Amino acid sequence: MGQRVVYGGASILVILLVCLIDLTIAQRCSGLEGPVNELLARGSVLPLFVLVVALAGAVEMKRLLVACGSQPFVGLAYLMIAVLVLTPWLSAAGWLGTGPAQVEGLHWQVVWIILACVGTGALCVRRGIVDGTVRDVGSTAILIGYLGFLPSFALQLRCGRDVPEQDGVALLLMTILVIKASDIAAYFVGTTMGRHKLVKAISPKKSVEGAIGGIFGSVALAIAFAYAGNLAEIFSFWGPASKGTNSFNFFGAAYAPEQLSPLFRACVFGVAMSILGQIGDLLESCFKRDAEIKDSGSILPTFGGILDLIDSPVLALPVAWFLLTVVWRVV
Repeated sequence: MGQRVVYGGASILVILLVCLIDLTIAQRCSGLEGPVNELLARGSVLPLFVLVVALAGAVEMKRLLVACGSQPFVGLAYLMIAVLVLTPWLSAAGWLGTGPAQVEGLHWQVVWIILACVGTGALCVRRGIVDGTVRDVGSTAILIGYLGFLPSFALQLRCGRDVPEQDGVALLLMTILVIKASDIAAYFVGTTMGRHKLVKAISPKKSVEGAIGGIFGSVALAIAFAYAGNLAEIFSFWGPASKGTNSFNFFGAAYAPEQLSPLFRACVFGVAMSILGQIGDLLESCFKRDAEIKDSGSILPTFGGILDLIDSPVLALPVAWFLLTVVWRVV
């Protein structure tokens, strides 16, 4: 347990450090003219960090898929993963066009998914082998969707045009911490109090008690953020905050009587992030059990591979983006 705590804490510190560097660069470039400054104001090391993690996860996923008998078109998959992940960053900075639709990352995401479908079909026909067509097309789609499209919502939160330039760092960091709070709480509650198996056929060690503890962990941290206000202000010594940051609140600073209160929103957010994170964890366990592989990789001691670390945020991040920026419009 001690080793797991050390490496888990180290992983969170790495994420925090990446966010601080990204925030620093964004603050220095904010308001400066030029396409490069506009890009750096929307993100720098964070988009590249997410890209590296997504590609590393894709390599591990490819290993699982091959062990299941699939032969995905990995060249196309890796290319589309890179394009999908980086698009929210590039489009928000105006590098893919300056029209209202072009600076919206989802516009381009649809284009890339269409190209991915067409490209996969073309490669299938070019190969000229009928056996395994459904399996290989499906495995290619899993790679592109699971490790390209879904993780891209991390950068929709960080870089999205609707999110003030530096506020995206705090928004993404808060979301990841709330998701990981569920993992941490579920682990400690499950190992100390777990008695009833959650889904024994998929993950024998996970318990109902641990799952409930995970929900409480996420909700507790989300509530703390609801009262903490803007995380970026905690790092105000790092540089001046953005214009939007001064009135930013994770779940809405003010509300009318007919609207949901920030506290209630935080509870809903915590429950959603925990449940989706746990489903993502179990889904990755399904992949590994189908491939008859214990860990997706061996990069992180006691944790396994990159997939074992990002399995919970992958499914939760798109919903976090939808709740925070589309439903509640907290920024």
